[in-house]
Amino acid sequence: MQSVGFKRVALMMGAVVLSVSSFATEVDEMPSSDGVKNESVIPTVQIGTGKIRIMGYGQSSATAEWKDGESSDKMEVQRFILMADAQINDKISFWLMYDIANSKLHEYYAQYAFSPALKIRVGQYKQPFTLESLLPPTLISNIGMDESVSFMAGIGGDDPCYGFGRVGRDVGIMLTGDAIVKDGAPLLNYSLGVFNGAGMNQKENNTQKDVIGMVNVMPFAKTKFSASFILGTARAQAPSSFGKFMAGENYKRNRFSVGAEHKNPVVNLRSEAMWGNDGGIRSFGYYANAEFHLFKGLDFIANFDYLDRNTSLYGAYTRNYIGGLQYWVYRQCCIRSEYVRKNPKNSSPTDMWVTQFQIAF
Repeated sequence: MQSVGFKRVALMMGAVVLSVSSFATEVDEMPSSDGVKNESVIPTVQIGTGKIRIMGYGQSSATAEWKDGESSDKMEVQRFILMADAQINDKISFWLMYDIANSKLHEYYAQYAFSPALKIRVGQYKQPFTLESLLPPTLISNIGMDESVSFMAGIGGDDPCYGFGRVGRDVGIMLTGDAIVKDGAPLLNYSLGVFNGAGMNQKENNTQKDVIGMVNVMPFAKTKFSASFILGTARAQAPSSFGKFMAGENYKRNRFSVGAEHKNPVVNLRSEAMWGNDGGIRSFGYYANAEFHLFKGLDFIANFDYLDRNTSLYGAYTRNYIGGLQYWVYRQCCIRSEYVRKNPKNSSPTDMWVTQFQIAF
């Protein structure tokens, strides 16, 4: 049973999001791809000829949920991330990311840059599959990642056969770089790597490796077209819900995606389509996201997400709808409040109101 106190808190948080623009500090610029808005404010330690940048962010949320006439609520610290970026010299760098809230090491890798067009990365890091999965949580306008991306990229617990807590990361070796650059702006970049296939903080569990790649083309300023793939073999952590394989068996796990994004002073648009094959079970998903800039720092978010876990079986799909506001209070500090409706074909819909507080440095 939902408490009256929580209802009041939820209403107050919604009011904060709607009224915060009257007193918030103006935002100078949008964040960069690593979730940091302005590199000039990043604490930097000079060690000999090298530099270490220290960054971090925390996200907490309050959620009210309704399904089948029942209601529930919760408040939680979702994550508190600390990151260190060590530039040892002009060729060698090292990256470390740790989630203190959940006591998990997310990323640790070394990178050697032969040139801007050719870099080699070794360690544990995000697999180069889909545009959205590569975005940090600070820059995804949705409070949660799209279910289609989470399932296809193996990020959450949406695919019990692949396993829980994989977070779209794995141990591997990868070549990456900006292959074509014009007037200082990259026109084409690529990533191609070989990974264990077991997921984040997991030991290798079969004798196969995953080959994962991505190509991004930027023909115009603020416009990107992307294609990526995963060709691999996974060890089933749970039996297939469609009867194709049992827990402990190896199965083919392939993924393909195409997508595009465009940014301008009025709106940021991003959309991707994804296809999957899990031991002969074919899946399909896509999402469309729009971030409308109402005025400096305040955005309206609209998102549609579709996932069909078995395209040969009618009714195995889910449609999700999201609408809400986000306000960049100061630099990386943000408040988001969103309505979410999850609408699976063969079960009751779930309605949620989620408010998230984000602090970053």
